[in-house]
Amino acid sequence: MASKQKVSKPLNKSNSPVARTGQGATLKKRLLKAKEEDLLRGKEKILIAARTCFAKQGFAGTSMKDIQLAAGCSRGNLYHHFKAKEEIVQIITAQNLGRFCDRIEAILKVSDERDLSLLETIEELASFAEEITKGPGKGMAFHVWSLAMVESEVRKTMLSHFERIRNSLEQKIILLMKKGKIKKDKNTEQLSVALFGLVVPGFTVQSVFMDEKAIDSSQYARALNLLLNPSLNSIG
Repeated sequence: MASKQKVSKPLNKSNSPVARTGQGATLKKRLLKAKEEDLLRGKEKILIAARTCFAKQGFAGTSMKDIQLAAGCSRGNLYHHFKAKEEIVQIITAQNLGRFCDRIEAILKVSDERDLSLLETIEELASFAEEITKGPGKGMAFHVWSLAMVESEVRKTMLSHFERIRNSLEQKIILLMKKGKIKKDKNTEQLSVALFGLVVPGFTVQSVFMDEKAIDSSQYARALNLLLNPSLNSIG
């Protein structure tokens, strides 16, 4: 008697071995993750290209077309990530200032650990400003400062980060007062604003616009020491 041939059931969602092992869901997650990573890489590539354009041409002199060409992407891809140039400017400004704040806070923390004086701390901070001023994005700070005068959102971003720096400087001043390294004064907020002006825009502006007369971070700290230390300026 001939045996009956077993008929295989057609595979569907309920009896598929892929469904039972969960391989389908895992594969879908992997594909989604890969797509997200590709999108992030594409977005970062555009931001890098925009930084290059802004540093060379300024914000006003750079168009979305310039950024597209520098990034080597399609117009559709560019506008998928960013609706306008202003959005790119805002993101880059926030990124730059965030890193700037992180670095300053790290410098101040190390200065506490090394028990540095105020002028030694100023030299460390000026040295960092020197890195920024002479680095690949050296013109960016001035472009951002200029834009902040007319763009309220950029100004708001800048002010929030600058306040973070000012507050860190104030805490440093208070600590130095407690250690007796500088004279005690209740107006620590005003002192921190003055210190901010000396370290951030003060050093940067002379470094860029004084040409051959510009001084480096150590010379800057020594000059401030002579100007601000009464004992060094006394006669007799």
